[in-house]
Amino acid sequence: MKQLKLFKLFFILLGLASGSGFIDSQQTAQAETKKYAEVIKTEYQYAAKITCSLLLPHQDGALARGIYRTTVNIHNPTNKKISIAAKVALATQFGSEPGPFDVTPFKGAELQPDGAVGINCFDIASYFCPIDGVCVDFAFLEGFLVVKSPVPLDVVSVYTARHTESDVESIAIETVPPRKIQDTVKLGSTEHAKPGEGKRIDYPPKGSAAYSDQKPKQMCGGIAGFPCPEGMKCVDDPSDNCDPTKGDADCAGMCVK
Repeated sequence: MKQLKLFKLFFILLGLASGSGFIDSQQTAQAETKKYAEVIKTEYQYAAKITCSLLLPHQDGALARGIYRTTVNIHNPTNKKISIAAKVALATQFGSEPGPFDVTPFKGAELQPDGAVGINCFDIASYFCPIDGVCVDFAFLEGFLVVKSPVPLDVVSVYTARHTESDVESIAIETVPPRKIQDTVKLGSTEHAKPGEGKRIDYPPKGSAAYSDQKPKQMCGGIAGFPCPEGMKCVDDPSDNCDPTKGDADCAGMCVK
């Protein structure tokens, strides 16, 4: 009888252990599924040059003084829906130490069969808000939009430039060639900072040659929905060529007290 009781106790403990193992295996499977949902396996990479005047006309001497804009168009030529990822790499001074905002986390997007998207300067700036709780207000942004995809894409960059008080004066179009690079991309957060939350910094820093004698403005609104700090409101920026009173959509504004 004593041996029988011991056998019963043994099988009860064995059943509990098996049940616990089953639960653990379920939790592990769920964790793996969640982890897999945050990554994209890619085969092709595109590096599109970006040049953007955001808060003020560019005037630090690197390029001619004026307003520069970039739009990157991405087209899915296949007959199936795909997921792509993109990040921004700033062009910093040669030989400088790496900074915390030189390369942004990846953001993901879905492209429908034969679908296309456009990424403009204000979309590109939104990649820098927030990163570790910090948002960057750019006077001028230059670097690369890096796009990764599981299939070949059509990637075309459109560049325009003008004087500070005129309509577009020059336009250039460039087809971005692919590189065959196999990679597994982990996507970052796509959440925007809430009004009054997070720290904001100016890039380049205030007092640099990029501002000359003009006061830097803090961008807000636009398609990315940049918020203003607490105690300030977002109004239309009269210095740009986007006017919401004339039906223009997704106009960026500036923060005022």
